[in-house]
Amino acid sequence: MSKRKHGESRTEEPAGGVPKRAKTAHSESSGVQPNVNGQNMPEKNSDETISAERAAKQARKLAKRERRKAAKEELAKEHDLASVNGIATKRRKHDSDRRAKKEKKNKNSGGGSGWQVSDAVGGCLVDVDPVFSVDEQYLLLAYDSSIAIYATSTSLQVRTLYTNITHGNITAFALSACDPSQLYVSLNHGLIEKWDWVEGNRIGKWVTSSKITGLKVTTHSAGVVEEDFVCTVDSRGTESMITAHLLRAGFDEQNTETHTLFKSSDSITNLNVLSEGNVLVACVGRRLIIGQRTSTAKSPLKELIYTWREVEGPEWITSLNARFTNDIVAPVGSREGTTMSLTTGALDVATGGIEGAIFIYRNLLGELIQKERKKRSAAPVSQKLHWHRNGVGAIKWSADGNYLISGGIETVMVLWQLDTGAKQFLPHLSAPIESIVVSPSGSSYAIRIADNSAMVLSTAELQPTVSVSGIQLATSRQPIIKVPDLLRVSERPAVISTFRRPAATLAKASPGQLLLAVPGSSSSRIGITPNVNAAYLQTMDMRSGSQTSRQALTRTKVTDRNMGPEANIIDEPNVVLLQTSRDGKWLATVEEWTPPRQDVQFLAIGEDSNPEEQTSRIEVYLKFWLWNEESKNWELVSRIEAPHSNGDAGQAPIGRVLDLVEDPSATGFATIGDEGLAKVWRPQIRYRDGITVTGKDGQALTNWSCRQAITLAALNGLPCRQDNQITARLAFSADGSLLVVGHHSPYGSLLYTVDTEDGSIRATYPDIFVGALSGLGVIERYLVILADELVVWDIVDDRLNYIVSTASLSILDRTRIAATHLAVDQEAGGFAVAIPEQIHVASGEKVRCQLALFDPAQQSPLYTTTLPHALKALLPSIQRNTYIAVDAAAQVRTISQTASRTTQSLPVQQWKIQLPERANALADIYGGSFGKLLSKAKNGDAATKLLTDEPKENAERAIEEEDKVVVRQHELTELFDTGHSFALPSVTNLFEQVAGLLSRKIAA
Repeated sequence: MSKRKHGESRTEEPAGGVPKRAKTAHSESSGVQPNVNGQNMPEKNSDETISAERAAKQARKLAKRERRKAAKEELAKEHDLASVNGIATKRRKHDSDRRAKKEKKNKNSGGGSGWQVSDAVGGCLVDVDPVFSVDEQYLLLAYDSSIAIYATSTSLQVRTLYTNITHGNITAFALSACDPSQLYVSLNHGLIEKWDWVEGNRIGKWVTSSKITGLKVTTHSAGVVEEDFVCTVDSRGTESMITAHLLRAGFDEQNTETHTLFKSSDSITNLNVLSEGNVLVACVGRRLIIGQRTSTAKSPLKELIYTWREVEGPEWITSLNARFTNDIVAPVGSREGTTMSLTTGALDVATGGIEGAIFIYRNLLGELIQKERKKRSAAPVSQKLHWHRNGVGAIKWSADGNYLISGGIETVMVLWQLDTGAKQFLPHLSAPIESIVVSPSGSSYAIRIADNSAMVLSTAELQPTVSVSGIQLATSRQPIIKVPDLLRVSERPAVISTFRRPAATLAKASPGQLLLAVPGSSSSRIGITPNVNAAYLQTMDMRSGSQTSRQALTRTKVTDRNMGPEANIIDEPNVVLLQTSRDGKWLATVEEWTPPRQDVQFLAIGEDSNPEEQTSRIEVYLKFWLWNEESKNWELVSRIEAPHSNGDAGQAPIGRVLDLVEDPSATGFATIGDEGLAKVWRPQIRYRDGITVTGKDGQALTNWSCRQAITLAALNGLPCRQDNQITARLAFSADGSLLVVGHHSPYGSLLYTVDTEDGSIRATYPDIFVGALSGLGVIERYLVILADELVVWDIVDDRLNYIVSTASLSILDRTRIAATHLAVDQEAGGFAVAIPEQIHVASGEKVRCQLALFDPAQQSPLYTTTLPHALKALLPSIQRNTYIAVDAAAQVRTISQTASRTTQSLPVQQWKIQLPERANALADIYGGSFGKLLSKAKNGDAATKLLTDEPKENAERAIEEEDKVVVRQHELTELFDTGHSFALPSVTNLFEQVAGLLSRKIAA
């Protein structure tokens, strides 16, 4: 049977091979054919007719083939043009279909309730260097699953590029060397993506078989056209390697090339690619490795040959930066008629060691070559600089090579003047320095700090011009740079594995702001475990994911020498609970501090009793803070030491505060301790000799004290040991008349309802829930209890309403308790539950979140969804039917109904980078650097003429751009952020106010 292609006509043939034709009545009856005049003519010879028909058929086939070929070429041209312009039609269609499926799934899972989850805002900055655009107008930062682009003129985020999270987190990224509007991004599961960051489109992706930990890009010109030469640091099993890639997309994707350049059994870090790939510098432990290309300049990728040399360093290398001066490629010999290439000039290398020393190697490659020729084995000469007391976290050469810029755990940036030996310091940064980047022109420094923030400093004044801050959650990441443990006395483990729940609440006086207790640093970059105790209060804007303020809540040691007399690290107190009052003017915090093991070791009978001695001497403080509108800061008013200690020296009580809640009916708070008391705290006016004590502003001063102590008899006498895993929760009814107390210990579970008027216990419910208590709430007549099961109890009818199993398998108890959350929306009459779920991914085990929304009157959830990370906090918003979720990746999401999305916290707007035409706009953006790129195109290329022929309109457009008024995001927030939607002014007033912002003139 003959086959035909799609779109071709098919002609059936009889056995004789003659095509079957449609016969007319004349041919069937008389065997003659009518002519154009209606006269009959004799029929032609049948052989001639068949030959003519065959020839006509063959001609039609050839014509159709030519048309098809022309159409294919036209399609190829359109595809190439689409690739150049970053228009990925198939990708957009795929993304659209995926979004449609996700919306359909959400609609089905929500039962048509209209609940939606917003895009994630913020995140954890990845341990890679920031990247400047060529014109320094934009700063690119990498988060776990996205690349954020910030305008250096306003510090505002203008675009976010979301990667494929199924392939892991981002490990590195770099601008294309051939087209600076394009970007390469590597993910740890072996995926490399190419983006057009100007347009926000993904151009291509390539899957490798290795785990990628680093990426650098330069140019390669083996053929007629220059290509991006992508070097990656990969790991496969126990082997680490440097791999070169020529990544091609579109119809040329099958010609993608890969070639391994170097292998090592130890981890390779700090890869530097110099002189268009002629020299590679990296480090393996304390060894420097230098690769020099010895193959021909035009060699294909598979034929690249490098000569590798090693230099043993005096310390374990934690940071490295190399530079080339007088970069010239010169012929040094020939092989089979082809000229070999050698990069001449001085290779200067600066390394930072784990003990704080900096070593500078001048003309290192030339010195190694000379010693090889003279057959000498002496180590190269280096210059030593030493100021840092711990490992050097980052080091960079200045643009002119006269300075070195370094930073580390001391929170100080040091500028070394190499000719004179002078040092300049920028002290008192907020956290250890992890990355330093010098801008292309050398006029700015971009530094990334360990508190999940980054800033841009001017080189002249060292003043910040750009600042980006995210949520400073404690991280459990493994350090990228593996270093040996130093011989120092430290009680803390090398890796933080405990999943901690941070204290968090919403600022009721300022809608859209989130308050969190955070540590000063969240880094373990070079193996030095940070202090994960939360000693700071961070205020975040949930709309943009940026920090608005930060202040210390406890005694802190950020820039001082944080070390005891026996070289032990001094831990800061840890804020475990915080809440704001119903009017938002008061803040209550609970902090704990455990003495170092060395301070109580002499009291212990043996090693087993040492933890007990530490636990029995924990210091607990309850603090009350008042908001100062002038200074925009919280001021400490009262500090209560050991608020829940029973003072019985025989039992050595711990005195921990297990929960803290606000009173919704009046200014006050309630706490519960492990000694079996629930206490209600309220403010009172201070008097001295019967006269009201006033402050500087004439306002009466206030003290806080315990107004009510409720004894829970069944809890008295329980051993107060830390390993008992005692959990307790409190909850007020909406009118504040009822206080519910829940308690779980290894001896059982209890639930009390207390009348707040007189402190009497109305009812006791033993063992109505099982397991550690994660959440407690009151919604009208229902009690909502979250433990190993979700229990809803009707307190009016005194009966069980329903139970939902929430068991989390294969998760440690501490992690499960910390990642399980209950958020109760008393105003809307609903609640949200977050349950951790452990899944297996390519990199190992991962914990994600199952989120469900409930109505207490019905057992079936209103809405269910899955979030990619376990939650650190889940809070009910001030607005109805809205919840705020903060996950372990420091991302903030809003879960709300469609009807309330107009007033909810929204993610940052994806602004359009101003590009009148792509080619002209890139020329405008990148200026002379992009002009050099354009000059490499062929003279006869029509597209090049379009790029280089700049009409005078561009000058006029540039003047117009300078006259544009920049409206800051906070200015619009002040107009629209009035709380509830019914409090908004009229549409006419809003329009006039926005128009006033847009029509104002910039001050000269």
